[in-house]
Amino acid sequence: MCKHAPTILVVDDDEEICETISNLLTDAGFAVQTAATGREALAIVDEAPVDMMVADIRLPDGLDGLTMVRKARMRHPGLKCLFISGNRGPIICDPALDDFVAKPFRLQELLGCVWKVLRGNFPQPRLEIAPES
Repeated sequence: MCKHAPTILVVDDDEEICETISNLLTDAGFAVQTAATGREALAIVDEAPVDMMVADIRLPDGLDGLTMVRKARMRHPGLKCLFISGNRGPIICDPALDDFVAKPFRLQELLGCVWKVLRGNFPQPRLEIAPES
């Protein structure tokens, strides 16, 4: 019996970063989808199951990464997320489901964090929890 490859949605408006992360995850055996905005990501998550997101905190169109994940979790409560940002300090929504990597990151560091979050996120990160908006 063969397990399905986890599906990861990469959400970043920087095309180069999105492509780099997508290629890394595809090469590691994940099924990968991409979105450039939070609204596009929410539409994708509602169309088909996603195991995890790798999401930039700063996104265009008025829906930042933190708010996008909170909205997605209203319909998909167990959705995991690895937040990335070059402009904000370490911040997450839920320490049981999330982690954070600062840009610029080493590709192997990002891949290790993806596996950590997918496997239950232990040990849990000691990061600031974003206040509800």
